[in-house]
Amino acid sequence: MAEAFPSAAAAVTTFLGDATGVVAFGELHQTAKTAGPRSTLAWFTDEILPAIAPRAGHLIVETWVSNGSCGEPEKHVTAEVARTTERPAETENEIVRLLRRAKELGIAPHVLDVGCREYQSLVAAGGGVDYDRLLTITGQHLGRAIEQALALPRPGDRPLVIVYGGALHNDLRPEPALARYSFGPAIDALTNGAYREIDLYLPELVRTLPTLRREPWFRVWQAARGARGVVMIRRAPRSAIVLPPSRR
Repeated sequence: MAEAFPSAAAAVTTFLGDATGVVAFGELHQTAKTAGPRSTLAWFTDEILPAIAPRAGHLIVETWVSNGSCGEPEKHVTAEVARTTERPAETENEIVRLLRRAKELGIAPHVLDVGCREYQSLVAAGGGVDYDRLLTITGQHLGRAIEQALALPRPGDRPLVIVYGGALHNDLRPEPALARYSFGPAIDALTNGAYREIDLYLPELVRTLPTLRREPWFRVWQAARGARGVVMIRRAPRSAIVLPPSRR
């Protein structure tokens, strides 16, 4: 079912209702080729985070700081990932802005910590990067960070742990072939069902991915494209997709 809202904040707060526990937002990572006037990350930082901040105690962001302490493996993996993913140069600044904005709103921000042995394990036999292992490790780190945040103090009026990262990792019901990348089922079980999955998709990026165009929700979205404002599609009671109006 597709619903139209005047803003992303209205869509997300309506979907969450009085939810407690964990809310994991997933994005489609932009590349230099798909970068537009405004990124999903900026959309989340400017419109969505302030709306849910009064109820959020912690924010976990899918990123880690590379400080060079792990030597050549870290340098090699970092450079190869940057070259392969082709993320826009401004993405790093937008992540910093998100972390800063969270603190301003009274939310404790957290990032991931990748160890030296993990960097070594990510160097593939041919000299590239083992991306299957990278995705697996990222999902595992996110899961551990969520568990740690859930164990930290949260004021009664700030019961939520918010997660922001790739849409591959937050799947509540992942496809079997992708299950090892997702923390969703484990966190859902840990919180006894107090888990919500929200994917934030820019229409311009959706159109570039044939796999998404084959999803059942894509036809629902196409039928609702005439609606003004932000469109939210409920895939399941605790899983939704939120899309802003198309810019073209």
